Amino acid sequence: MTKAMTSSDFIKDNMLIDPSMQKEIIRRAVDGNFGDAPNQAVHSLGTLKLPDGREVAVHLRHAADAVLLDDFGQVVLVTRTHNPGAGLKALPGGFLDPVQVGGGEIVAENSVTAALREAMEETGISQELLDGAHVIPVGHRSYDRPFDIRVAWGDMPGTHIKKGDFFAVSTQAFCVKTTQDLSRVSLKAGDDAKAVLVATVSSLTPNEFGIADHLAMIRAAQISAHKGR
Repeated sequence: MTKAMTSSDFIKDNMLIDPSMQKEIIRRAVDGNFGDAPNQAVHSLGTLKLPDGREVAVHLRHAADAVLLDDFGQVVLVTRTHNPGAGLKALPGGFLDPVQVGGGEIVAENSVTAALREAMEETGISQELLDGAHVIPVGHRSYDRPFDIRVAWGDMPGTHIKKGDFFAVSTQAFCVKTTQDLSRVSLKAGDDAKAVLVATVSSLTPNEFGIADHLAMIRAAQISAHKGR
């Protein structure tokens, strides 16, 4: 007799781990053609029937990450407090906030604004340093991220995401290049960051990161920074 599947068979630490469901959700995210500058902080991806018989709402939440680099081969990283990747290294970053504009319309926060805001909140880096940095996008917004599909642990304020819903995360990285030596800059972990550190990029390895594509983003940002000189 075949054993009935339970949520622990496809969800671990509030992350979706079933490859077939990951593939379906990512297909919907990519097919949505939301572009590099999504007009909403969250988009609906419909519903999904789970192997245990439940039907859940699926969403796509948009984020931005800051790759803070200097001329000395260094990058600012945080240690994550929450999953995915709790206790491991990551780029400072987070979700685009819903923003109210003229006429009461709600739109997505600008991605650059979100990346720099999250950098300040999570690392304590100064507004002055960011104002003097050269900021450029790293490639395009990434939607093909099956390793980052989450189960909401609670209702998410300002969005339609409710406790137990699934949401995939798209992200856009931005290279934030400063001429200052980051190892000499005052930093203090805050918000969702457990700790903040300055690391030498050449010494980093994939297994140190809690989010699978962050090291690739850092290396791509180095290339973008070199081209932008």
